[in-house]
Amino acid sequence: MAHLLEELALSVLPGEADTAALTELSFVRLGGDSLRAMHLVSLAAERLGVAVPLGRLLADEPLRAVLDEAEPASGPRPVTRRPAPEPVGSEGQLSHAQQGMWLTERAVGGSPYNLVFVAFAEGPLRRDLLAGAVASVGRRHENLRTRFVEVDGRVDRQVDDEFTVPVEELAYDAESDGDFGPFVRAAATREGRVVFGLADAPPVRFLHASDANARHAVVLIAHHLLLDGWSVGLLLRELFDAYDHPGRPLAPAPGFQCLLDHQEELSGSGAWDREGAFWEGHLGGAPAVLELPSDLRRPALQDPSGTRTPFDLGAETSAGITARARECGVTPFALLLGGYALALGRHTGARRLLIGVPLAGRTTPELRELVAVTGNLVPVRIDIDDDRGIGDYLRAVQRSLALSLEHGSLPIDALVTRLGMGGSTSRHPLVQFCFGMHDQLVPRHLTTRELAVRIEELHGGGSQFDATLFVSDSDPSFAGSLEYATAALLPAEAEAFLSGFAEAVVRLALDPAQEVLEDVRAVSASQRARLDRLNRTEQPCPALTVEELFLDQVERRPSATAVREGEQSLTYAELAAEAARQAARLHEAGVRPGDTVVIAVERSVAEIVAVLGALWAGASYLGMDPALPASRVDQMLDRVKPAAMVARPGTGAGRLGEIGLPLVAPWPAGTGAGVLRPTGEGDPGRVAYLAFTSGSTGTPKGVRVPHRAVTRLVHDAGYLRLGPGERMLRLAPLGFDASTLEIWGPLLSGAAIEVLPAGLPTPAGIGGFLQRRGVTVCWLTSGLFRLVADFAPDGFTGVRHVLTGGDVVPARQVAALLERHPHLLVTNGYGPTENTTFSTVHTVGRAEDVEDPLPIGVPVPRSRAHILDERGRLLPPGAAGELYVAGDGLALDYAGDPAGTAERFAHFSVDVPERLYRTGDLVRLDARDRVRFLGRVDDQVKIRGFRIEPGEIAAALREHPGLRDAAVVVDDDGGVSKRLLAVCVPSDTASAPSTAELAAFLDQRLPAYMVPGLWAVVDEIPVTANGKTDRARLAGLGRVPDAGPAVPAGQDERRPAVARFLCQVLERDEVGDDDNFFDVGGNSTRAVRLVGLLRRELGVELGLRDFLRAPTLSGLLRTLARNSGPAPGPAAV
Repeated sequence: MAHLLEELALSVLPGEADTAALTELSFVRLGGDSLRAMHLVSLAAERLGVAVPLGRLLADEPLRAVLDEAEPASGPRPVTRRPAPEPVGSEGQLSHAQQGMWLTERAVGGSPYNLVFVAFAEGPLRRDLLAGAVASVGRRHENLRTRFVEVDGRVDRQVDDEFTVPVEELAYDAESDGDFGPFVRAAATREGRVVFGLADAPPVRFLHASDANARHAVVLIAHHLLLDGWSVGLLLRELFDAYDHPGRPLAPAPGFQCLLDHQEELSGSGAWDREGAFWEGHLGGAPAVLELPSDLRRPALQDPSGTRTPFDLGAETSAGITARARECGVTPFALLLGGYALALGRHTGARRLLIGVPLAGRTTPELRELVAVTGNLVPVRIDIDDDRGIGDYLRAVQRSLALSLEHGSLPIDALVTRLGMGGSTSRHPLVQFCFGMHDQLVPRHLTTRELAVRIEELHGGGSQFDATLFVSDSDPSFAGSLEYATAALLPAEAEAFLSGFAEAVVRLALDPAQEVLEDVRAVSASQRARLDRLNRTEQPCPALTVEELFLDQVERRPSATAVREGEQSLTYAELAAEAARQAARLHEAGVRPGDTVVIAVERSVAEIVAVLGALWAGASYLGMDPALPASRVDQMLDRVKPAAMVARPGTGAGRLGEIGLPLVAPWPAGTGAGVLRPTGEGDPGRVAYLAFTSGSTGTPKGVRVPHRAVTRLVHDAGYLRLGPGERMLRLAPLGFDASTLEIWGPLLSGAAIEVLPAGLPTPAGIGGFLQRRGVTVCWLTSGLFRLVADFAPDGFTGVRHVLTGGDVVPARQVAALLERHPHLLVTNGYGPTENTTFSTVHTVGRAEDVEDPLPIGVPVPRSRAHILDERGRLLPPGAAGELYVAGDGLALDYAGDPAGTAERFAHFSVDVPERLYRTGDLVRLDARDRVRFLGRVDDQVKIRGFRIEPGEIAAALREHPGLRDAAVVVDDDGGVSKRLLAVCVPSDTASAPSTAELAAFLDQRLPAYMVPGLWAVVDEIPVTANGKTDRARLAGLGRVPDAGPAVPAGQDERRPAVARFLCQVLERDEVGDDDNFFDVGGNSTRAVRLVGLLRRELGVELGLRDFLRAPTLSGLLRTLARNSGPAPGPAAV
């Protein structure tokens, strides 16, 4: 037995292996790979009744030891060879793989599954012999004569009596069509994208083209329902063998029933149950969704359109792959798969990935002769531990691959159902990324008596998954293509990912300095150059303090207006004089350079004098609102020990009046002599002001901002339209860092400040003020910008530049405003207080250029932006990670809080050797090298295993014409369960859309799991004092249930019948309103049956695509109502 087993092993290994080597070398080191290993396992079971463990076969242990310890096979025996069915018309069920493909075909209205292969042949090819060979293989294989017909909600295979598919001729004219090869490829690609009518004829075509130089091309186009990779290779070999032997009859091949019997035997023997139990344990903790970040918004229903981008790893890298794989005792397949997983991990942030790998499934002699889809897709779990050695990682990849292949007979759609993961209609619910070595199944060269045949695979224009990496061993290099869904990735994003994959493979294979996985970054040289270009923001800046730069403006334009409030105004010279007097009063009160002065003055000319006076005195200022709660004041003063306070008499109301600080009167307060020159040191690194932000622990943090940070914000800032003649609105609270821009932007550039009178601003009031005072530049929080743009858009008539931010900027209002005022510029400014107002900016000047959501842009001058992973390592462009900022805008620290400072300000990264501030914001670099905000790192939520960004849902809701604003938060029901809560602001409360209408609106744009189940209506989205969305208040709002059940009367009448049909199809006693069809036992066959039942029994207009958009009872009722026309009397939100 041992001798026979060794002979089998040698028969599947490449080349002439020495039997003596079996004692020392492993199957892999002898040239074996996973496909050969599975072949050996099948042969051993069939011929010898021996079970060779696949995992050990692919491990790095001597082959003879593995074979010697092989045990008798257990489980189902290979199916006994059956005679082929007679070639007469018959019908039958679909296999598991076909059911999933057919559902997608029906759902998307086009075919993502066409396979296209071209066999280029040189020599005297006779067209009549080719037609005979095609007819011969068509008669031999019943699957080539199979149509797919839907009857009463069930789809069946119907086998035609005769094979009637002709060989179509592609007319080629050298003069008009150019070179022969490109002509054939273009024609085959074009024809390969023609959608088959599955019920009309077998979905397979053969085409032929030739030129005058005895060059020929035979094109095979087939729907994936008929063929898989193994079948294509088998069919092409048989086709050219039949061409070589015209007239020789071919015996009928095994029929499709042998595949169905094989699957039935596996299921009945308990093998699938055992594999299902394995997968339930093995896949625990793996992500439900893996998604490459993209500028594209994914459609609610999967779009099958796709394309391919080729790559070639080159001879040197490929030789290194083979050598490194051999050194580590793994196959090149495992090394390339490991590189692919690593690139995916770097781009997505995932540390545990599932990657689909195709499995041929040809475990019996009959299946190896069958032209049909016998294969399966198995998920391979790959864990990325950055502390792991590279060799250990690659061996772990190989072990996991072998483990998956050993348990790979359970069809993936059955696995999805068992795992309860069938709810996604926007992508495959279990695996979104796949990897395959295509050349292992389809030969690249064939030889006949007179022809030399070279086979190429082309692309049928579809993509079953977000992306699939196909690799071939195209001696002397590994080459292939990335097939990707064009609805999921842009071409530039796909190319960037391929670049990262190639870099990861190079580092794994060729770089001996890379000892642990963390060192393999998947950032290529070209990608690093992109990151470097983003941060080339250096430009000259004078090493002066704020007051010194202000004095420069005083000398240049002493009589120009510096600040105006109502009828009061000061020129630059007058403001300098008054600031000097203010500084003198502060000095008299005991203020010295380095001290802090509290400014508790309302928005006014006096406020401007006070802050400039504090700097003139060499101190820093801290803006405080007299109305702050006593506890907040105490927390702030516990961190900062101010020397004095500038406030008007009567400010004693509240805690500020009790703290005992020396009180200094603001302007106007006498005409005494001033301090002729600023008394502080001319050090740009000294503190200019403090601003308190909310801390995650509830204790506010005092951010100490140096002078250089202020000058970096406004001095020669290319993004800011300020200078002599400009007028800037003064609106933000002094304690909010936007006031830094509003005050020092004008005063350090020669512009004027226009102070909005103190008091609570209204949209109409702001709009009117902008017009009356001729304001040309203004800053508004995103929430206030939305309100003014909606209710007082004419207020921007004279404004030339609007800056907004602080939260997500509403793209719809930006576009509407630019359409109304084409002279306007709108800047989305992003930045934490710790980096002085703005870190990045994005400016748009045309309505047609507005993107939704708006990018947050590129770093401002003398600032840098770095996107890092959770270990502080640099990520490739496009990857989502935490934003770290650096440069002259950084604050010094948090006052009195060294621990908090060390947590947020430090040298966090070995890749970025400078002091950084970690923002806590999740961002990515888009295809045009602009930073895009994705949310807070701690705001991402997972519901039913799906990672969700609430901001994406809110952005989709804001597109509804009946809503003016929206926000989405998570309600955790006291920790019992998580549900999405949508909070909506109607444009007109009298005609507010119903929640059913809003949910149906989202059904068309987002996956079903992202449609909120809870809804609330408010007049305005609540905001914090700094103008950001108050999520704590949102979460506490009163809620009403999803209006899916609370539907119009017509829908209510249908509800019992629809629920009954759902239960009937699912074979359940009841179905909840929000139960996803595929999570509670639904599959493709049942979905088709349900749609057919509803159409026939209720007379409704419903397509499978409609149902899949929202496959729940409530979603189905919404769809039926929408398809039936507008429903009467909707309940308001």
